[in-house]
Amino acid sequence: MKLSKGLKWLSALLVTTSVVTTTVPVAAAPFSLFGSKEQLSDEDIQKIQEVYRSIREGYIEEIDKEKILEGALKGMVSATEDPYSEYFNKEESTAFDNAMSDSFEGIGVQFQVKGGEMVVISALDDTPASKAGLQPNDVIVSVDGTELKDKTTQEVMKLIRGPKGSEVKLVIRRGGSSFEVKLTRDTIPNYSVTSNLDEQDKTIAHIKIIQFGENTAKELENAVKKAREDGAKSFIFDLRNDPGGLLSQALAIGNMFLKDGDVILQTQERGSDPTVFSADTKLYGDFKITEPYVFLVDGGSASASEILAAAIKENTKHDLVGEKTFGKGTVQQVLNQSDLGELKLTIAKWLTPKGDWIHKQGIEPTVAVEQEPVAKAVSLSYDDTLAKGQSNDGVKNLALILKALGYELESTEYFDDKMEAAVKAFQKDKGLTEDGQVTGKTADALNEATREYLKAHDVQYDKAKEVLKQGNNS
Repeated sequence: MKLSKGLKWLSALLVTTSVVTTTVPVAAAPFSLFGSKEQLSDEDIQKIQEVYRSIREGYIEEIDKEKILEGALKGMVSATEDPYSEYFNKEESTAFDNAMSDSFEGIGVQFQVKGGEMVVISALDDTPASKAGLQPNDVIVSVDGTELKDKTTQEVMKLIRGPKGSEVKLVIRRGGSSFEVKLTRDTIPNYSVTSNLDEQDKTIAHIKIIQFGENTAKELENAVKKAREDGAKSFIFDLRNDPGGLLSQALAIGNMFLKDGDVILQTQERGSDPTVFSADTKLYGDFKITEPYVFLVDGGSASASEILAAAIKENTKHDLVGEKTFGKGTVQQVLNQSDLGELKLTIAKWLTPKGDWIHKQGIEPTVAVEQEPVAKAVSLSYDDTLAKGQSNDGVKNLALILKALGYELESTEYFDDKMEAAVKAFQKDKGLTEDGQVTGKTADALNEATREYLKAHDVQYDKAKEVLKQGNNS
């Protein structure tokens, strides 16, 4: 099967990580799309039949026929050892399709299955996951006491999602230590672009691409037009924590920044030469962004956002500011398996305009900037208590927060007298009971203060403004 350049076909291709809160819309193709050249032999079928009969007739408990068949299908897909290929049963397919709605209720985290574990890619901005401080490469160990080892993404989604206002407890492993976070589920909107003018310089528009959904290119075009009307003369396009989405949208958006003929990306299927996709106003429209601009990227920028970042880096002199991207260089297609469910299958790799495969490598920014250490802090627990005399990961986390908020400390690993005094000073500043312990309202107040601090101290965004004003990104 050769990848077509037609947008109707491309709209069914995914370049995204696994997403708990949002999945970009896809048009499922028939499961028979790849033809029927490869068939099981009679001997192969006989082996399967023997195992099937043994289970149905000999297993200690009666087991449903459909359950055995589903297990066989999932087993075939697992043989690929590809974290992005999955078989969905009917129920899982419905959950997958429901994620196309305008909004739903969850926590806002993207993850991939890696070695049987749920590894965080990113947390969507202003969601329970981001407020709790979940970071790329965190491992979600359990949900409400249920271990996640070797579970599918759909099984994990079912555990994590729930009604707005309900609580969910996650055990997170970061590095060599584990900790628990309690999150309150909320409504997660499924829009893909936000925009606002810079508070200090109204000629700069900050436009964030949250994901590459079916309408993202049009949303971006409208956001740029509105910003121009409001006086914007330059742009900061933010791809941080963007897990990707539809290949068609990556192409349409890449076309906005490049000249006709510039290569946006290449795709390569098994045993085939690369297929080149280039900017083309006849295919993707004539809307262009010609003002000065820079892009923001980080470790949560994956798939479609990396396609765009690579196209900008290899075709223009415009800067990528931030941190190395995630490194996801494959393309998936959702195939409808009639009454049995759906198959999400990796069918190709995508390459940068110059032909590089960034899978598991990522894209280096042209201007490297790390966020402040407190950006890695984990949300403090409302239920647990941190107090004088303790020495654990929670205390280290508290020290990051207190130092960022301007309180003096002597130790960052031990809850000593100085740390207790800092906590009491914070409690006094916020009108809370001055007991020097971090729990309940004090924990919530510290979490909120941290969020406000990070909004006001986004060093990557500040650097992007600086780079933009230097005039090298016109």
